[in-house]
Amino acid sequence: MGKFSSFVKGIMIGGGIALLLSPKPGKEIRKDLADKADETLDKVMDYTDKAKETAKEAVDQAKEMAQETTDTVKQQFASKAAEVEGKFDAETEAPVTESDELDPIEEAMKTL
Repeated sequence: MGKFSSFVKGIMIGGGIALLLSPKPGKEIRKDLADKADETLDKVMDYTDKAKETAKEAVDQAKEMAQETTDTVKQQFASKAAEVEGKFDAETEAPVTESDELDPIEEAMKTL
């Protein structure tokens, strides 16, 4: 944004000097300066609006890409989870013991 602001400043200074050196009465010069300032302000506002719109589009695009990535990861995780579940057989799992069914307070009481 540094180049753009320098450009605007240059336009303002150059236009002001050109108007001050012109052979016009003071009222006309002040009117011309005010008109040029309004034009420049309008241009700056247009550039600002375009920049805001571009930034909003970039944010929306980033959100969309993040959502797509999240969906892809979820799908991959789900497919791997199903694959891993298929590898475990119910017979090879350790049986549930009595201590697994106990409440943590009851376990603490047993150790006393």
